Amino acid sequence: MNKLISAVNNRDADMLAHMMGHQQQRVVNAEAEKLVDALFENLLRIFPAAQNTVLRTAEDVAAMKRQWILAFAENGITTVEQVRAGMRMARQQGNDFWPSCGKFIGWCRESARLVADLPSDDDVMAEFQRYARQRHQYATPEEFPWSHDVMYWVVLDVRHLMFQHNYTEPEVLRSIKSHMRKWARKLEAGRGIPKPVMQLPDKRRPPSAADLLDPTGSAAFRQAGEAFLARIRARQQDGEGGK
Repeated sequence: MNKLISAVNNRDADMLAHMMGHQQQRVVNAEAEKLVDALFENLLRIFPAAQNTVLRTAEDVAAMKRQWILAFAENGITTVEQVRAGMRMARQQGNDFWPSCGKFIGWCRESARLVADLPSDDDVMAEFQRYARQRHQYATPEEFPWSHDVMYWVVLDVRHLMFQHNYTEPEVLRSIKSHMRKWARKLEAGRGIPKPVMQLPDKRRPPSAADLLDPTGSAAFRQAGEAFLARIRARQQDGEGGK
């Protein structure tokens, strides 16, 4: 058991294969294996030097493929479109050196986000900090001049998590990356990004305590409350759409 835990923690595909036996090495379906086989054939055309370095033997190739399949599964690289996005970036590199699996996964994400016209993680972090500095100048988050619609949703969600869990700056950045991966997957699935528009209150409902205290609806706290409810409704609708 200790050896198994060590192999998993260290991403040691060779040790796992030895421990699991030949039949249990096939931990992914045949379609996933075909995808990686085709990917390696194409990558070898772009990076031919690998045949003289990291992929000299059939054993090298088999071990490398097992590691890539495992890493793809761990990082959510599951579609042909994602792999094609990575190949677009690979063709732009201008050298013969075989990329690490982590680098190729980064290419898959970066290219997909460029196609979807999403900002980079660093851009979102900069917007997160800009909002923190300037938000007091605006009555509601919707009035803030967001540079991209996705910024509104990611920045406000991550700020909520930051205060809830007392995030450090590296944890904020990790949360931003996680949120942006989710949005990239939504766009790949054909879904859009809602506009940061404050919803009008429903006049058919009975008056709340806030209504009685502020019948004109002009107070800043009421605006903030309506904005918060709008974000909740959007997340609920988003969850229903993914079912």
